[in-house]
Amino acid sequence: MTAAFTHDDISAPHAAHHSSHRRPIPVGVQVLSTILFGAFAITVTAIAFSHFWPAGVALAVILGWRGGFVPLGKGEDPAHEIIAEIRGLSPEAQQRSSGNASFDAYRTDTLERLEVEQENFSDFLDRLREARDQREFDGFMDSRAAAARAARLENDEA
Repeated sequence: MTAAFTHDDISAPHAAHHSSHRRPIPVGVQVLSTILFGAFAITVTAIAFSHFWPAGVALAVILGWRGGFVPLGKGEDPAHEIIAEIRGLSPEAQQRSSGNASFDAYRTDTLERLEVEQENFSDFLDRLREARDQREFDGFMDSRAAAARAARLENDEA
């Protein structure tokens, strides 16, 4: 008794593996491809209209219906993916449990520590700016006092 394997049986695990690790297309690439497609579609349609107008109309309809170079799967919308990514960065999303109590405690402690460090660093920057401003003001006042002394010495000598 022998088992017959088809090409589909062999390639199916690989296909499942590749489809589950699909990375989203970056927004920059989507924008660039849309711009390039628009330039291509307008140019080709204009050339087609100038040579044979029914071909230009047909091409305009086909290219307009096609949309763009970025192929989208069933129900995928890049805008919804981007919004979901941004919502994942919100404080409410960070409060959600990952299902692992140890990791949740570590994440909470780390976020609290980072917030304290951020506050301390902001305070340090404020003190640094105040010291710089005070130094600049003292230098300005010293130069004014020196100019006033020099003017008095000139008046006394004259």
